[in-house]
Amino acid sequence: MTLLRIDRSPVRLFLIGLVGLLLMLGAVDIMWGHWLSTPPDTYNDEITSKGRNQRRADYAWGAFLIAGGGGLFGYAVTSLIRRSPVLVLREDGMVLTVGPPGEEPEFLPWSAIEAVSSAAVADPDGGYDRDVLVIDVRDPAGLPAEPWGAMWEGNRLVVDADGWETPIGEVVIHAEIAMEHAHNFPNSAEPALKPPPPPAALEASALEVAATEETTPDPVEVATATAEPDEPSDSPDPSVEPDLEETSDD
Repeated sequence: MTLLRIDRSPVRLFLIGLVGLLLMLGAVDIMWGHWLSTPPDTYNDEITSKGRNQRRADYAWGAFLIAGGGGLFGYAVTSLIRRSPVLVLREDGMVLTVGPPGEEPEFLPWSAIEAVSSAAVADPDGGYDRDVLVIDVRDPAGLPAEPWGAMWEGNRLVVDADGWETPIGEVVIHAEIAMEHAHNFPNSAEPALKPPPPPAALEASALEVAATEETTPDPVEVATATAEPDEPSDSPDPSVEPDLEETSDD
């Protein structure tokens, strides 16, 4: 049973896509449009040798901007359409999306986790502190050695929580409650619900029941047919009056 689902903030994804679109428009301006950028040097409407060098540099910068902007725009649009969660808390464990794009998320049962906490990591570029989710794993075997959006510190998995739609404090509280409940009541997880049978299976089952009812004899009729007939009795029936014959004296 899913307790909490954490997605990336749609506002952040929209801003990333907007930046990618602006980078691609800037590349078009540098390479061909020259609405804002400086055009190559010309003389008498003919490009000079200096202008050719400028054009080659413009093409190189334009290709770089198109690649970067296209990547950001594609990532934002794909994430907004699919809306795959970055973390899911369940009764039996947590599901982490720390693998490369296209791979299945990783499942960690609560029995394999020692503790869950949060922290703030300083940005190496001098920006604001970034929220991270800290997961102490008992055995990291089976998990990606180089996770995406996370890093290993021994047996501690540090997941970047910047841009999550749910506050990191709320995530930690839900995780601690679910982990404590799973440790205290290990057999309390609800079994997965089986999907209902298809209509064809239901129809076949109904036909089998009907055929069984037709071939099964009625127990009352069987008892009546097997009962022995009554034997005639030698004693006269008291309800029938005997015929009295008149006798005469000779």
